[in-house]
Amino acid sequence: MNTIRDGILAARLGAATWETDQAIRQNFSFPPDFVGFDGHFPGEPILPAVVQIGIGVVLAQSFPARETGPCRLKTVTRAKFLRKLKPGETITAQCSRRGPDGGAFDVALTVDQQQAAAYTLTFSLAYTSEPSDPTDG
Repeated sequence: MNTIRDGILAARLGAATWETDQAIRQNFSFPPDFVGFDGHFPGEPILPAVVQIGIGVVLAQSFPARETGPCRLKTVTRAKFLRKLKPGETITAQCSRRGPDGGAFDVALTVDQQQAAAYTLTFSLAYTSEPSDPTDG
């Protein structure tokens, strides 16, 4: 997954824009040789849903960490993929934090102001180390 994440980071166009302290916007464009297009689909490459979700994860991770510590992706809900995303298109992604705990984000992807995808990401606390063994003394 690091290769995909690296490709998502490389596809960013310019700097992200903070619309508010709860919403960020970033443009992306994936070149035809992006690894995510391999085999998806020969002759008609489209950006896989997992990469589209990865865009939201990258943006959500741009927000300051929750007070409780680092987080990891727990669920993807309300996912709608409405339009094929092709190589070279400029994709505008908006990620907005929802709720008071900061663990959920609404993400919308658009191309030429036409909605391409929308989903909600929920994150949970990630362990930074192995839990201690209660029998150690």
